[in-house]
Amino acid sequence: MRIGLLVLFTGIAPLFALGCTPPPPQPPSPPVGKQPAPAAVMVEDALVQFSLVAALAVGDYEQGAPLRDVLAAGDFGVGTFNRLDGEMIVLDGAIYQALADGSVRTADLEGGTPFAAVTFFNEDGRIEDVSAATLDDLDEQLDRKLPRQNLPCAIRIDGDFAELTLRSVPSQSPPFRPLVEMVKQQVTWRHQNVRGSLIGLRCPSWIGTLNVAGYHWHFLSDDHEIGGHVLACQFESGLLRYDECTSLVIHLPQSDAFDKFDTREINKQDIDDIERQRTTSEIELQSTPSERP
Repeated sequence: MRIGLLVLFTGIAPLFALGCTPPPPQPPSPPVGKQPAPAAVMVEDALVQFSLVAALAVGDYEQGAPLRDVLAAGDFGVGTFNRLDGEMIVLDGAIYQALADGSVRTADLEGGTPFAAVTFFNEDGRIEDVSAATLDDLDEQLDRKLPRQNLPCAIRIDGDFAELTLRSVPSQSPPFRPLVEMVKQQVTWRHQNVRGSLIGLRCPSWIGTLNVAGYHWHFLSDDHEIGGHVLACQFESGLLRYDECTSLVIHLPQSDAFDKFDTREINKQDIDDIERQRTTSEIELQSTPSERP
């Protein structure tokens, strides 16, 4: 776990009086009635969030934060792009865009995001030989094995995935509809025997509708050709590393949509239905790896 250290440097006046050491300089007294401003606080081990997932859920899809700001805030995380144009995967200091046509590309940093959550991944612990029969199985194991259930946690799992079901959402045009309706347009793919990384965030229940309470998983293959939001997975002998976040920093947007959105329009169950969706036998897979361009 990182420990922040803030060092303040002050100038030292030259000594002109031979054999005499002057007293240390004193800071000027603040004006009467005013207190000196506190020193800046360095935020370490922070989960840095751009907007609220509740605002995204009700349709605040554009005028988001610049992607360059996202990379300045972290090298690991998840999110989406302006107008919901694909799933965001932040890994090893790069941003990847998993598009609705099944392709993955390095994101154009001139673009923006209506929602993202990132951190600088610095391993606090690891679990060897992790296996999971389903995504729910993985979540339940981590609830038992990860420490400090009330801290946000970034989780990376590298391994060979026997089964993966991924999704992405096509770019939207105004007037924007709520996200719970947009995910009905999601395109899904099933992949087998893919080596890559699960990129996950676990947020505690107290986080409410600020972010996705529970686990939120994205995936990127080692060759950067397969990626998206994870609906299902099965794997054996993965290497899990985690980074606990001891601070939460939220950058609030200044868009008209955010200024008008009403928190009463969304609830935790809606967010679970959108972001923590799991596959069932009723989900129709709209394309397969062989149909990808």
